Amino acid sequence: MKTKIIMKAKFVVLTILILISFSENLFACSCIGHRSVKKEIKHSDAVLVGIIISKELVIYRDSNYLKKWSYDTLLLSSPMARVKVAKYELLVEGFYKGKITNDTVIVYTGIGGGDCGYRFEIGEKYIIYGEKETYIGQDDNMFGFPKGKNIYWTYICLRTTKYFEDEINEIEKILKKEQVLFPK
Repeated sequence: MKTKIIMKAKFVVLTILILISFSENLFACSCIGHRSVKKEIKHSDAVLVGIIISKELVIYRDSNYLKKWSYDTLLLSSPMARVKVAKYELLVEGFYKGKITNDTVIVYTGIGGGDCGYRFEIGEKYIIYGEKETYIGQDDNMFGFPKGKNIYWTYICLRTTKYFEDEINEIEKILKKEQVLFPK
């Protein structure tokens, strides 16, 4: 009898451990395929290369909640009324598409856990495919996310990646071909 209880307990513990190990994938963002380099360049507002020099977590509140329920402090402090995103500063080493006016740009992304955020590491070099508009609350920018010069958004469904020469060579090859076909 004691052996059955021990076996049952081991089974329960093992099952819990297995579920915990897969839980990140259960709630993770998933992208249906990736675009080719050419399609990603066309889709993106910016294609940049640079080093991440800082990170800050920022909380934005849903403006719809603020307008409709400004008196309800419990609702306004709930997770439904706010979203946390990561704000990175990128020291630009080169850009292939987009307009920048500084040697640094701000790159926003989700923080993970199902929001498709990209996890950057400070001090590492990346190729960033960015968009001017955010992918969270994109329809009406209900969270009041920043827009403007030198601000881009990225996420795992874009081709944003750590720097590697093959990707840069492909970008340069495509852009060179585009200029030959469609001179400015």
